[in-house]
Amino acid sequence: MNHPVLNRILMLDHVADERYCQHQRRSTSAAAIVGTLTLFALIEYRLLVEHRVPWDLIWVINAMGATKIGLMLWYRFRN
Repeated sequence: MNHPVLNRILMLDHVADERYCQHQRRSTSAAAIVGTLTLFALIEYRLLVEHRVPWDLIWVINAMGATKIGLMLWYRFRN
């Protein structure tokens, strides 16, 4: 997946190939999974130890889930 304008501006056509893009996609996905699990752990800590509902963190989880589902549907029906 190459973008002609970005490759020309950033000179990535000689540096980045398809493997680089796949590694970047996989590392971003892994980082999102680790971030989500950390957020769940923090929510559980605040619920069990501090005995309060962290609504701000719950909204972050909801936003991440809505974005994931929305993009999955977008890519499914656009490609």
